[in-house]
Amino acid sequence: MRILDRYVVFKYLQMLLWSITAATIVFLVLDVENYLDKFIDSRVPLTTVICYYYLYVPYVVYLILPVATLLATLFTIGGLTITNELSAMQISGIPFIRPLILLLLVASAVAAGGFYIGETIVPEFNRERMDIYRYDVRKLPRETRSKHGKLYMQLGMNRQLQIDRYSPATREAYGIQLVEVQAGRISRRTDAERMVWRDAAWHLQGAVERKFDESGLISWERDSDISVSGDGLRPDELEKVQTKPEEMNWVELKEFVKRLSSSGGNTIRWQVDLFFKVSLPVAAIIIVLFGAPIASVRRRGGTALGFGLALFICFIYFGFIQIGRVLGYNGTLPPIISAWAGNFFFGILGLGILFRSTR
Repeated sequence: MRILDRYVVFKYLQMLLWSITAATIVFLVLDVENYLDKFIDSRVPLTTVICYYYLYVPYVVYLILPVATLLATLFTIGGLTITNELSAMQISGIPFIRPLILLLLVASAVAAGGFYIGETIVPEFNRERMDIYRYDVRKLPRETRSKHGKLYMQLGMNRQLQIDRYSPATREAYGIQLVEVQAGRISRRTDAERMVWRDAAWHLQGAVERKFDESGLISWERDSDISVSGDGLRPDELEKVQTKPEEMNWVELKEFVKRLSSSGGNTIRWQVDLFFKVSLPVAAIIIVLFGAPIASVRRRGGTALGFGLALFICFIYFGFIQIGRVLGYNGTLPPIISAWAGNFFFGILGLGILFRSTR
């Protein structure tokens, strides 16, 4: 029995490795086709482009894990069906549920690994990759950067600006800290609740201004509205440098949502992305439960039909994922439901198909 278990697991791992490799190559080729003109127009060196896509690989693998597990499941169980190995197992008294459990265990390990790289390697690599896109492709000044949802900017030679959150829709920023440096020391610091773009300039509202000399604090005052020159830093440039959800892990994104909520911002979109960080790896398990019973039924067409069936299921599955995501972004569905709707639907459908196939 152990030999048979090892055989099924080994066959599945072979198919999984092939599926991950093939899906990753297809994904990267399509991405190169879409972005090659941007790299050429910006005169990005070939070594930088190679580095960009090297940093992209972990995120692509993380995204295509559900697809890869589905392909591996269909080809493994389908292969066992075509060669009559699955029928031989059942005649020998081994129920279909046994290889299914083996595949689910392997898929669970894959999901755990996907979640791990999604929390460790992927955010760090995505930050470096997006920095290449911001500074080498879009040519943003390197003094302007973003991390963990915060924006950091160098305004002129002596001023540094930190923003906790920026809203592109309203052109408003929250959690402002503006520091002026003279002769290597802080000469002035301004903290404000909000910063608004108006009349081609930034206006700090609810500001507290502190002035320092060599001995320490010399004065402070409150001001309802302080005008600050943007020094060429316009709202559209802030949008380009904002942190994306894929640049943060679950803990960082949760902390960002907390900061955003405390400043009165709309957190729905970010909450949806937060729940998706968990639901996407779990999809690798759900999709096995759905795909294995389908692949166990003998059909004409063999491998070609199995591949076409896999593509069709992937199309339907990711259609559900995207619909749920959009409904969550729009506030039509609660964030947790929008993130888990696809897994819930395919999980119930998979259990139904499994029940019918084992009767």
